[in-house]
This record gives sequence, C-alpha cells and structure tokens, in this order.
Amino acid sequence: MKLLNDEENKQVEAAIQKAESMTSGEIVFATADASSHYHHATLQGAVFGMAIITAIYLLIPLIFPNAENLPYFSHSITNLLLTEFISFAVFSFILPYLPWRRWFISQKEMDARVHEAAFMQFYSSGLYRTRESNGIEIFLSFFERRVVVIGDRGIHEKMGDQHWQNVRDFIIRGIKGGNVCAGICAAIESCGQALSQHFPHRPDDVNELSDKVIQRPLDPRA
Repeated sequence: MKLLNDEENKQVEAAIQKAESMTSGEIVFATADASSHYHHATLQGAVFGMAIITAIYLLIPLIFPNAENLPYFSHSITNLLLTEFISFAVFSFILPYLPWRRWFISQKEMDARVHEAAFMQFYSSGLYRTRESNGIEIFLSFFERRVVVIGDRGIHEKMGDQHWQNVRDFIIRGIKGGNVCAGICAAIESCGQALSQHFPHRPDDVNELSDKVIQRPLDPRA
C-alpha cells in the first residue's frame, strides 16, 4: 500500500523546492512502510491465531453434535495437530502484510523503532553534513503511524522541540483529515519559514541534497 502516489510525490518535491528557495537550509522528507520487521509480533500473532482456530476445532462437536457424521470430518489427535500446524503456518505467512500485528507491539517499542530508523535515515541522507548544520528531516513510518521530525544542531538550537512537535502535528492532522499530501506540504512550508528566519538564502547557496521523496527500505537487520 503506497502512502503517496506519483503525483503527490511531485507535489511534496515541489513544496521542498519552494521552501528551500528562501533559505540556505535543507529539508528531506522520507517515508517507510515500516521501521522494523517485528518478528516477535508475527510469532505472537501466529500463536494467538492458532489458539483461536484450535479452540474452534475443539468446540465443533459441542456446537454441531452431528459433525462427526460428516464424510470429511474426523475429530482426532492427528487432525488436531494438523489444524494447529496449518493455522500457525497461514497466520505466520499473512500477518507481515496486515496491520493487526500492532496489537502485539507496545507503543514504546514502536516509538523506539521509528526514532531509530529516522536517525539512521538522517545520517544516510547526509543531513548532518550541511554547511551550516541546518538540515531538517521529516520521517513518516506508515505501519506504526508515527511521524518524527529531526533538526540538525544549527536549527534545533534556535527552534527547540516544540517547533518540531508543531510540524509533526501538520502531518497528523492531514492523515486524520484524509489528505496526507496536504499535511506533509504544510509541514514542509512550516520548516521552510523557520529556516528562512534564521538561515536566509545566501547568494552562494547551492542545493546540497536531493529534493525527491525518499522511500526508505526496511533494513533486514531491523
């Protein structure tokens, strides 16, 4: 499931270009389908699903007393083990593609995973190398429904955590209102205004980083 289509990616790119035209700072917007594989959540979900299916299998004779007379139904230890095996395998296969795994992941863990991925993207994007240490990253992880905004030390010292929270809220409101792209563009505009106040455009300014939307792949080790 794509968070933004191709046209919306172009709108975000245009918003970054417009914001950066007023400042020497750099803005990077990155998205990720998820910030971690959460293998333990898949395992827990598969065990839970297996338990539900097994319970239903065991209750069939109580719910349908004549079930044993059906030609292809036999309530036996072999079929019980087969039911457990098949249901576990099916849930293990489908759960990585479903949002239900969030039920087995704590909010604290999701926050930690998304922040870790955001910081890794901050460094892999080269934002820490900007001339005036005034780069800003906006990172949106779809599975966890989390937004992280990171400002390099040059701009963070002037704006503080509250401003990044306000930027984050633009995107949250866009998601809740059903217009993610508009929320992202509003957040980028807010970052551009903050940067232009403290780091106005310089005659010798060059675009140090790409303005394209970054699709962060999931790290196999995550």
